[in-house]
Amino acid sequence: MMSAINSTIALPLSTRITLAFLMAVLAFAIMLGNAIVILAFVVDKNLRHRSNYFFLNLAIADFFVGAISIPLYIPHTLFSWHFENKICAFWLITDYLLCTASVYNIVLISYDRYQSVSNAVTYRAQHTGIWKIVVLMVAVWVLAFLVHGPIILVAESWKEEQGHCEPGFMSNWYVLAITSILEFLAPVFSVAYFNIYIYWSLWKRGQFKRWQSHSGLTSPASSSHSGHSLKCELSSRASLTEQKERAVSLRFKRQKRKSIFLFSIRTQNNNDINTSKTGSVSASDKLGFHRREHLELLRAKKLAKSLAILLGVFTICWAPYSLFTFVLSLYPPNRRPKTVVYDITFWLQWCNSLVNPFLYPLCHKRFRRAFSKILCTKKQPMLSHNRSVSS
Repeated sequence: MMSAINSTIALPLSTRITLAFLMAVLAFAIMLGNAIVILAFVVDKNLRHRSNYFFLNLAIADFFVGAISIPLYIPHTLFSWHFENKICAFWLITDYLLCTASVYNIVLISYDRYQSVSNAVTYRAQHTGIWKIVVLMVAVWVLAFLVHGPIILVAESWKEEQGHCEPGFMSNWYVLAITSILEFLAPVFSVAYFNIYIYWSLWKRGQFKRWQSHSGLTSPASSSHSGHSLKCELSSRASLTEQKERAVSLRFKRQKRKSIFLFSIRTQNNNDINTSKTGSVSASDKLGFHRREHLELLRAKKLAKSLAILLGVFTICWAPYSLFTFVLSLYPPNRRPKTVVYDITFWLQWCNSLVNPFLYPLCHKRFRRAFSKILCTKKQPMLSHNRSVSS
């Protein structure tokens, strides 16, 4: 991420102290929210499946935004603390790496949700190994470093100029255009495509259910009723033949005739019971299938809604800075306008790291259960200690 122009130095000291306090609170909130997510993943083993590993990767990137990027930015920008060359290089590379990794983790989470809707059967049946998940997590960090890291290191454009620790490529509009595409436009269009596809698949499912409800398919109740009437007709025909045979075979003994008659009644009753059981089982299977289909549709709608919120928040936090940076690159270095608006767009990106833990893991039931477990385990020793003291 490009270093902000030090237009805040011209502000009064009281205003800068207030801004420093607010940014310190922002950094603490970012670390706290993401630390809870990391702690829940470590404590609760039920959270350790594919999609939650990507949440963990996102939480790690956002946590270090609050632990490294903002704490170094406050004294340098607000109180004119001049970085040495090594500190300046470390801060620029780390800040760019963490923010870009956060963006790419959002894309990875969106792609995982897209796969769970588009290929629901194979997604659930597939057991992805831990090493494949780790490879995807590491690939996010490698790609995030390649966007800005080599440019900063090879060109040695990180040296301080006029007291500002900023990358030298900020005056090259073509470099900024490429990095903006890789850092903002490509992720936005990817997440938008995943969201549109999920909504389109939901619309197709809704149309199919409507066609299925209006079609002339026989219901399970009617089919079972017709089968039961056919069975009764066959049983009545069998009883007529039995009466004819009894009339012809009068010379047989009465005891044997009774046993034959009782055996036929028992077999007929058993057949009726079996047909009723099979009808009820088939009806329950169809009812369970419709319930599963309805739950799957609700789950897909929830995923689509969360992806829409994801896209909106990400665009709000990143679009102003990307646009402002590209416009400023068109000006010569000595004629760039110094405005606080640019600093606000710069800070807005960090707000995305604050929103992410509430937008992703904290909205999931499994993570909320893990948080409640952590709180309950902390409360129980305190209660037992209080009881022992009172006794």
